[in-house]
Amino acid sequence: MYLFRFHTIQTVWWYLFSAWWFSEVYIWSASNQVNLSWLVKAGAWEKKRLNERPIYLRSFFFMLAFLQAVLHLCYDYDRAFLPTADCKAKNRSNYRAHIVLAPIEQLKIAAPSLVQRVLLRATLAGIFGPFIYATFIRRTAWSWALFLARMLWDMPAAVDLSYMPPYHISLLLRSLGSGFLLILLWESSNTIFSAFVAQEPLKNGQPLTDESRDPNGTLLNGLKARKEVVKAFALWELVYISQLFENRRRLIFADIDRPGGPAWVQVLSACMSTIRGITDRINEFQNPSTNSPPPQQQANLQYLPRISAPLRQDQVFRNPLPPTTRREKLESTIGAIAKSYGQSPPSQQPSSPLTPRTNQYLGVARNRLLTQDQQQALSPAGLRASFNEYLMRFLRSPLGSPFRQTFQRRVCTVVLGSPSSQFGQIIDAVDALSFLAVASLKEDLYGKVSKDLPVLIRTYANTITALEAFVRGMAVHWTDVEFHHRKVDEVDLILASLKGGLREMIRGFGRYAVELDLSEQEMDTARTVAGMTQEDT
Repeated sequence: MYLFRFHTIQTVWWYLFSAWWFSEVYIWSASNQVNLSWLVKAGAWEKKRLNERPIYLRSFFFMLAFLQAVLHLCYDYDRAFLPTADCKAKNRSNYRAHIVLAPIEQLKIAAPSLVQRVLLRATLAGIFGPFIYATFIRRTAWSWALFLARMLWDMPAAVDLSYMPPYHISLLLRSLGSGFLLILLWESSNTIFSAFVAQEPLKNGQPLTDESRDPNGTLLNGLKARKEVVKAFALWELVYISQLFENRRRLIFADIDRPGGPAWVQVLSACMSTIRGITDRINEFQNPSTNSPPPQQQANLQYLPRISAPLRQDQVFRNPLPPTTRREKLESTIGAIAKSYGQSPPSQQPSSPLTPRTNQYLGVARNRLLTQDQQQALSPAGLRASFNEYLMRFLRSPLGSPFRQTFQRRVCTVVLGSPSSQFGQIIDAVDALSFLAVASLKEDLYGKVSKDLPVLIRTYANTITALEAFVRGMAVHWTDVEFHHRKVDEVDLILASLKGGLREMIRGFGRYAVELDLSEQEMDTARTVAGMTQEDT
């Protein structure tokens, strides 16, 4: 589905470009004794010959680039692992500040596995690379190199490819070492970028937007941004503000004259759109909309009455002569049978073109040549069962892993969105609204938040109910051959965050339920959904 997206093509292109640039710098910096020049060293009286050693080395680097691009897309190297809160913690105050590690600490932790991974890939590429080059790439790479060489030098018209590739031990070891360095460069670049980009949106212990002339306006612009990265970091900063910075919370509650509505209302709208996206995606999955156009009604056309006989269906230009020879009679018989099968309706076609006597002979031969088990295995039902058995074996193998539609993957695709997961954004939106709502009891001087508390409580309760029902009722796909349970870690964390926030709001505002226009039935439902009892409030 995402094979021909621009992002996929761009990823493969940049890996190929980096491999080409690395190969050119590596070959240019190599000494003359290595023999990596374009042409083979020869005397003045000899014809110029193309050197296959640099061709193999460049092709080897391109193979590594393609392999690394596939792994980059499969393991989602573009994903920034932003820390998520311990939503099941009992103490929800300041429960997130200790999770983020410094980039140097992250690199120290990732270094051993990174070197092991690079060494394994380089070794496998060094072993299988020569076979792949000789089987699939050699002739194409030679023709392209020869085309470029003829643009620079006076090459002979006929330059045949040698029988054996230039697999000298020095070249193989050089390709192994340079391939290790190239993969190490790719892996370390991705790891360093991921470590530094996933840092807290704080500067000198304060939110990044504090340095802006309009802190609330800058924060709201980030919450409304279309780019997922900008929105994710804005929500992350909002979580820190809702937990740790009282002056910024009071600034949000007191900002009521902002264009577009009070700052709290705009924050609420941005976060609620992220939370309600869960139920919207679930409803869209359960009730897909049909975009097929309505059937066109055929117009009642008035035709003129027929004034001539219908057209002839037989041969028009000559009259068919009756067959006389044995060959013509055979052709006529076969043609008549074929026409009868093609022109007669299915209900009138015979079940078999063979005569009953022929079917009897075939049955006798089948019983003598094949046993009962063999006949059952060759029957349509037996062949279908064998095919299904081999298909299940393939799906259970490592090669069949990309083709499995696991229960966890399908649930996450619906709940978290696709192609990019909104897991971190959902957690941050839930936590930010929960902490801001609880803090408004003491810090909201104008009482703007209390007006939206019923909407918050109902939305949290409805989202929890919809999520739990969706996970319980989600059907298991037939390719999920390793299905064991309906536990999805991401969904469990979202449910824990929603229930924790709902409990905090019920404890803080439960006594004001009548003033907030919340009925006793709604409060009982909210307590049940959040896993509370009457005494917990």
